[in-house]
Amino acid sequence: MRIALISDLHANRPATEAVLAHIDRQKPDAIYCLGDLVGYGPEPAAVIELIRSRGIPCVEGNHDAGVNGHMPADHFREPNRSLIIRTRELLGPDQLAYLRDLPLTRELETDGLRLIFTHASPVQPERWNYLNSAVKCRQVLGQVPHDIVFVGHTHIPSVVAAELGVFGVEKGMRYVMNPGAIGQNRDGDLRAAYGLFDTTAFTWTPFRVPYPVEETLGAYTALGIDRDTAERLLHV
Repeated sequence: MRIALISDLHANRPATEAVLAHIDRQKPDAIYCLGDLVGYGPEPAAVIELIRSRGIPCVEGNHDAGVNGHMPADHFREPNRSLIIRTRELLGPDQLAYLRDLPLTRELETDGLRLIFTHASPVQPERWNYLNSAVKCRQVLGQVPHDIVFVGHTHIPSVVAAELGVFGVEKGMRYVMNPGAIGQNRDGDLRAAYGLFDTTAFTWTPFRVPYPVEETLGAYTALGIDRDTAERLLHV
């Protein structure tokens, strides 16, 4: 089974459209979204509808929780806090309900592998802990029975094996896999990121996809957000 993993779309419609078009050319068997459809970006309704219309299974991210009421807005720093509040006004009741109904985790068994999909960590996912080091990833792998843990949240693509000294993806090993972010990357590469995992061949392929950044910045302008603030929100 070939599974495309996307995460941290962050209301960035041009980036999301570019990635979905790229994924379609790979013809995977399934697409899973690791959360944060909203927050930071200027077009939350459009991004939610892109995911809903395709029936892509998704989990709740912390920014989704900030918008849907599961987390207070004061958990976030400015200028994103104000945009979280504004996002609530930009969404219809059914879109807000969709965000509220997102689960914290999803699981799948295929080709003899147990997979879990979550935004931050499968251990106490509601605490939104960052798996931003190999040590933290290995600690989590020691606490769950799954072969592959798919996470987002860090906005940086990564693959970490449960055992020290394992570099690359080897069949029989257990991993935390992070596809990186579509809507706002933090690794110096402005292109959108996603990953493709083949459960049969046991391979992980990372992708970077260019998108029209200026189009996203223009959408902030349409909301009355100045250029400097928009660039901070988009991390450019």
